[in-house]
Amino acid sequence: MIEAPVPAPPRRKPTLWIVGAAAAFLVVLCAVLITLAATRSGGTTAAAATSEPASTYVSEEEVAEVPATEPTPGPTLKAADLELTPKVTEKHCFGSAGCNVTVQVKVGYGGPDLDPDDTWEVTYEITGDEDGPVIGTFELTGDEYDQDEVSLSTRSSKAKVGIKITDISKIG
Repeated sequence: MIEAPVPAPPRRKPTLWIVGAAAAFLVVLCAVLITLAATRSGGTTAAAATSEPASTYVSEEEVAEVPATEPTPGPTLKAADLELTPKVTEKHCFGSAGCNVTVQVKVGYGGPDLDPDDTWEVTYEITGDEDGPVIGTFELTGDEYDQDEVSLSTRSSKAKVGIKITDISKIG
């Protein structure tokens, strides 16, 4: 017995897939071109109108998400810009017992102009006291500062009083 050949299944033509893909591509291309044309001319398309909210109301969450712009910082105060000088305003000596000295801190500034709204806290150390260094601070705002007076007790009338900056920080 001779077997009859089995006929091959009919081939589907890929035309339907090609036509569908081409149609979808043309629809997308038209939408993109219309949107671009409307954007350039300042108009709005239906697609663009649906992607943006109809009102200008902004929720608190959206406001919280927007980063605050920080003001441009002014010049930074550096220790090299300042010159502190201890000015002895009073001195009472007691022979071999040493002296009581009142020192006023004088400030000289040689840096760029500072913002008059910025306040800096300057910490300094005065040497020459018989008990060790004395730490003090003053505030500098613009070109004004509060003049500190510091009382010291020295070991002798020949003791030298020195001063140096130990820290500068912006406080306002």
